[in-house]
Amino acid sequence: MSELSRVKMRCRRGMKELDVVFGRYLQNHYPTAGDDEKQYLEELLDLQDPLLFGMVLGIDPVPLQYESLIVKLRQAHD
Repeated sequence: MSELSRVKMRCRRGMKELDVVFGRYLQNHYPTAGDDEKQYLEELLDLQDPLLFGMVLGIDPVPLQYESLIVKLRQAHD
């Protein structure tokens, strides 16, 4: 299984909204993402959906290391 296939499977969440956000991110940003960004994505995918969705919507605080990735996820949401 390729890295992209594995990440796509992990991006399938329990919330349709997150599926859309991650799907757009994978299409628009993942191919050019650096190693750090890919690692941060893996870490975010370990979080529970409500917290992750709260970060994307700006309801929950975002740890500093994830800010640029969350910005890209928010852009994918628009």
